[in-house]
Amino acid sequence: MGITIVGSLNYDLVTFTSRIPDSGETFRASNFETHAGGKGLNQTVAISRLRKPNADYPVRMIGNVGDDSFGRELLDVLSQNKVDTSHVGALAGVNTGVANIIVEQEKGGQNRILIVEGANGGTVYTSDELKSLFDSMYSQKEMVVLQHEIPDPVSIMKWVNENKPGYQIVYNPSPFQPLKRDSWALVDILVVNEIEALQVAQCTYDGNHLRSIKDSVNKDFIEGYKQLCKLFQADLVNENKSATVIITLGVKRRLFSSKAQPDVGYLPAVTGIKVVDTTGAGDTFLGAVVTQLYEGEQLATGISFATTASSLAIQKSGAAESIPSHAEVNAATGDS
Repeated sequence: MGITIVGSLNYDLVTFTSRIPDSGETFRASNFETHAGGKGLNQTVAISRLRKPNADYPVRMIGNVGDDSFGRELLDVLSQNKVDTSHVGALAGVNTGVANIIVEQEKGGQNRILIVEGANGGTVYTSDELKSLFDSMYSQKEMVVLQHEIPDPVSIMKWVNENKPGYQIVYNPSPFQPLKRDSWALVDILVVNEIEALQVAQCTYDGNHLRSIKDSVNKDFIEGYKQLCKLFQADLVNENKSATVIITLGVKRRLFSSKAQPDVGYLPAVTGIKVVDTTGAGDTFLGAVVTQLYEGEQLATGISFATTASSLAIQKSGAAESIPSHAEVNAATGDS
């Protein structure tokens, strides 16, 4: 048994500034930092750190770095976090993926990110390669987590559905790219934010249906997104397994629905905290949800735990470095 993440690894170059300079303007920033990052790496570290302390299942990553100092540093970060890196390649003659991140301190730590794909462009596999990867080390029941910072996650999801039907696929379509309708049906657990949820609707439903969705959101933000969450759960994701949909709405709500609990539930986000850097908050949330569900917790319990985890992450700078441990989340919630 175990959890496998197929995804990106980036070296983050982070600049903190009070504001974004205008075109042609030179502006003195506040600070500069480097961090391990990439949605794939962030989610992998989150899943590993947020396992229960006595958990004995492996967390594995599949992906690529360049054969350079950035790549070696990212592999060290994964190893230090007890991640199996035996299937993370180091590609000769290719740079490790890089993310240039600008954090606006006067806008609550909101960030702007430019990604250079680098070695992540090599994270695409033939059917034979996928068979070799999964058959050599995986059991009949796994969770496979994917994002869209690699070239073709859909081909991996198709292969898993056809060849490993006992696996559950977790998909975070970020950065968003439109998929065909039948591709969304490959997903067992869909995790999106409010912007991505509307993007999914826009590429899936026709004009009249889409206008109705947008009108509902504009009329009543929470109720509109609750309708969208219920629609995705009943009409979009894979109905043969857990059919789970989670929509995060920033400081407003976490919405969720599943085959076992089709009525949309919601939990408030944590308030009254000092936001330092929102980079990696969504990846922390996803990682916490995945570990909770894998360990048999109810969906509402898992989302509550994940909300606390992401609230701790945004109080520190960096992506992977800011992710809390299971013990830190428990301490924040008052659990033993």
